[in-house]
Amino acid sequence: MKKIITSFALCCSSFWGMAQLSITPNQTALDLVNALVATSSTSGVVVSNATLTCNSNYNALFNGTSNFGISDGILLANGVVLSDTANGVFGFDGPPIFTGGSGFMDPGDSLLTVISTFPTYDACVLDFDLQPVGNYVEFSYVFGSDEYPEFICMPYNDIFGFFISGPGFAGPTNIALLPNTNIPVSVNSINDGSSSFGCVADTTLYVENLDTTNTMDGFTVPLTAMATTTPGATYHLKLAIADASDGVINSYVVLRANSLKSGQTGPSGFVTNEMVPTAVYPTIAHQQLKIQSANSNATKADILGLDGKVVLTSQVVNQMIDISVLPSGMYMVRLKNAEGVTMTTDKFVKQ
Repeated sequence: MKKIITSFALCCSSFWGMAQLSITPNQTALDLVNALVATSSTSGVVVSNATLTCNSNYNALFNGTSNFGISDGILLANGVVLSDTANGVFGFDGPPIFTGGSGFMDPGDSLLTVISTFPTYDACVLDFDLQPVGNYVEFSYVFGSDEYPEFICMPYNDIFGFFISGPGFAGPTNIALLPNTNIPVSVNSINDGSSSFGCVADTTLYVENLDTTNTMDGFTVPLTAMATTTPGATYHLKLAIADASDGVINSYVVLRANSLKSGQTGPSGFVTNEMVPTAVYPTIAHQQLKIQSANSNATKADILGLDGKVVLTSQVVNQMIDISVLPSGMYMVRLKNAEGVTMTTDKFVKQ
């Protein structure tokens, strides 16, 4: 047993009143996949053959106010996602002072066991086929866990992965990676660096949860999973999460609704389809960022750090922005029209 899971059902009602998330568990595979796929006509992804291997209480659709950067999406977990306060069970929607710990030692997943190197349990796996119109696919997600911070660099390293297979891949390949690395995202690879056991971690992508909208003790900033694809070919995508070593403490993968998309990328790394609505490309940028608007309404772009402060401003209409001066990390772009009205907000990673 990794933690003593205590329940304070009688005293937690004041915290519960502050929760702002609506969680609907027990979804079908098709419900989850349809929520993930971008609804724009330019999304360029056709999905089929969706299956869900998962305890019905381990998955959900959700929406509402959150502090982890996603207000609408799907939820996969290795334990119960919806709290049952009468029985002292805390899921994703509880405050972080309580521990989500409700796995039932259901079967694990073989691919996740390979990544973890420890036995896995309580797996929740969403599989489906997809045909991308372009030469890449991408989607946005956050990983969070109640393993933080007590069990960093220990065998209880709850694990997840996004495995793509098809043309160009020798076998199922995990694309849930730290930016610009081959290191899987996990409790051990992204955390606050407080462990005395010496594992190397990225602390810049970690957020300590001080809010009351969810039970995660910590989580990552919004990340992007991306893969290079052959236009029109069929690929298989497997989204999976599981407990490692035991089946006690919960972890979660939160996937942004309407974020699974594809497109055509030119030699310079920028989307070339001029018919897309106002947008920011590429998602992972190096020296330049392109602001593209089919109707040229975007006249100003503010680039903000994760603290919400503006770090760079540019007057733009379908042009490049020099971002070479920015340190590596995650940023938000806020596009405004001539009247100062915000048209859209998007994110990118500066490498």
